[in-house]
Amino acid sequence: MKKVALSALAAAMISGVASADALTLYSDPKTGQVYTTPGEGRVEMGDFVSAKEVDMQLRDLESKGSEYQDKMSKYVNVKSKAKTLEFSGTHYFGMTSISPERTSSTSVDDSRGFELRRNYVQVKAYFNDKDYFRVTMDTTKELTGTTSYANMYAKYAYLYLDQVLPYTGVEIGIAHRPWIDYEEHNAWHYRSINKVALEQKTNATDNGPDLINSADLGFNLQTKTDMFSSEIGMFNGEGYHADKNAANQENSTDLSLEWRLTAHVLGSGTKVGKNDRTKDTYANISTYGMISKNHKDNAVAEDDNAEYDRSFYGIHAVYNQPEFLVAAQYYTAKDEAQNPTLGAGKEYKGWSVNAEVRPMQDWTVLARYDVSDIDAVAAGTGVKTKSQDMKQTIYGVAYKYNKNVSFIASGKHITDKTEVAAPATIDVAKEKDVYMLTTEVKW
Repeated sequence: MKKVALSALAAAMISGVASADALTLYSDPKTGQVYTTPGEGRVEMGDFVSAKEVDMQLRDLESKGSEYQDKMSKYVNVKSKAKTLEFSGTHYFGMTSISPERTSSTSVDDSRGFELRRNYVQVKAYFNDKDYFRVTMDTTKELTGTTSYANMYAKYAYLYLDQVLPYTGVEIGIAHRPWIDYEEHNAWHYRSINKVALEQKTNATDNGPDLINSADLGFNLQTKTDMFSSEIGMFNGEGYHADKNAANQENSTDLSLEWRLTAHVLGSGTKVGKNDRTKDTYANISTYGMISKNHKDNAVAEDDNAEYDRSFYGIHAVYNQPEFLVAAQYYTAKDEAQNPTLGAGKEYKGWSVNAEVRPMQDWTVLARYDVSDIDAVAAGTGVKTKSQDMKQTIYGVAYKYNKNVSFIASGKHITDKTEVAAPATIDVAKEKDVYMLTTEVKW
């Protein structure tokens, strides 16, 4: 990632004018960050003119007339109270084709088109080597019909403070929730073609329980040691693009408690999420969970009888070595009506397994299989009937073009059965195939 480390560094280098009012710069060869003070591991870069001197030179050029305007237009003077500004981006572009194999009253039609599945633009403002404020803006336009946003919105906006407790830092703001980011950076690395099992929704291109998403307003304490790592946070509970009132829920004092605890059997917990899976060997075993009071339900009008509390618990394991990766998890969840006499509930259980094999440099063969069952719990009687019986198979091939660009060709086969009359009556399976060509760009 390119790092803008000094407010006048770019202009100072372009000007090439030495001065008595000079500034000595130091760089970290490992990260490429630039500093104004010496420190451990930093290498002196030499003297550059200061921001004050650059401003004087620019004003001098301006006073000399139009012949210098072209030269001036190349200068960018970035000013910040932060010590370092780090810019980066992650972008997922793709073409998707959806083909239902059977039709029923609720099946989707054939669909084909281009998607902008994610468009993250990010800046981190470092106050020192460890503490920073991060803002990540996002746009997405997909074929799902329900989760596309034409406008840019804030995905993350949080303050990170390192070592607020021993081995522990904290995110405050629109922060990472404990589970999703862990799985995406340690076990399932293909968010560009499918969300992780707990997050994915049931829509035109995906199949899943939609139990949680990746960010929310609150705080997240993150601990990293050699033997274990953990995250525990408290959040509003409705996700980064919803709230209790907008989700047809009454505002209240109820919040969501969420956590992850990981044992690092092989490898160090200090590197969690930062391992190079083509070079490193690691094995992790995790438990995770959530207890969310007064949870959202977009499908119903605001109604006390529709209010419910959500909880889930799961276990996950992953093993990676340079040649391959394999991961698996099992989870259970419950939506418990706050008024069980008049409000309905749901019970969930599911599992997921994924693997990737790297037969040669820059090539990866990937596969994943998900199963998710949802039972409806009737109000008053508590009688359970199967609401959904979902299965999904994902397969694909990925090619790393260079350190910034990767290409993926993938497919999914999705089956979703629904009971429509009685426990013995099953609607025709809503089956569909989804094919994707994907470009990943990271800088």
